[in-house]
Amino acid sequence: MEDADDKWAAYYARLKDRPPRFTSVFAARRFCMPGFAVDLGAGGGRDALPLLTAGWRVLAIDREPAAIAAIQNAVPNDLLTALSVAQQNLEEAEWPECDLLNSSFALPLCKKIEFPHVWQKIIDRLGAGGRFSGQLYGDRDTWAKDGAEDGVVAFTRSACLAQLNRFDIEFFEEEEHDGVTPRGKIKHWHIFHIVARKRS
Repeated sequence: MEDADDKWAAYYARLKDRPPRFTSVFAARRFCMPGFAVDLGAGGGRDALPLLTAGWRVLAIDREPAAIAAIQNAVPNDLLTALSVAQQNLEEAEWPECDLLNSSFALPLCKKIEFPHVWQKIIDRLGAGGRFSGQLYGDRDTWAKDGAEDGVVAFTRSACLAQLNRFDIEFFEEEEHDGVTPRGKIKHWHIFHIVARKRS
């Protein structure tokens, strides 16, 4: 039987050739020069690797050992000194002040009771003018399960925008469609794609 690490390793292998998310690229290009980025829920490095290539220093955080291994194996030797990794879950992750906090499709998987704490930490650890890039889920997403306890963290459009009241929004797009997950499961997607700059 395939163990959890093997499943995640196979998952990251399937995604390794996909381009970085638009939100992480857009956010990075809003800076005059590369700085220090934290990729929270980094997965196999789909966003972290392009940031490293663009000259950023990156701390990649993920709870899965297979994710950390995938990132380390994918980074060219000449960029390894710019990469730090930490195997931590979303709720307990720690990181220093950063210029860019990227979290692509990871924050909705946070434990609901812990999300406000994690979100406040993101705000607190971004320097003035720092940016958040990533996704939050809408309340009509299949995985939201109408607010059920076992559903992912999800928001109405107005509630999502309220989460960003400490930021100037630079990109905000609501996406909703029927589709499939990277594992091939049919689902209804309701997603908010976000890039926002923390006010001074």
